[in-house]
Amino acid sequence: MESVKPELSPVPIWRCRNAECKVWVREELASSASPECPMCKGGMVRGIKHLPKLIKKHKSPRKSKDEASAW
Repeated sequence: MESVKPELSPVPIWRCRNAECKVWVREELASSASPECPMCKGGMVRGIKHLPKLIKKHKSPRKSKDEASAW
């Protein structure tokens, strides 16, 4: 049985400057334009990682209070 490897694409990331800290985050999910490391509070630098594509799941629309209280 062959395992299928996901297709990788270059993704912009932020990684921690601290060599002992292994934290990184996708640029699109960063908290600001120049984030600080969420673990050690150090500075972060831009980089690139080859990662599987991120699958964005859409939330189903929520029912309004009127619809929910009808029961």
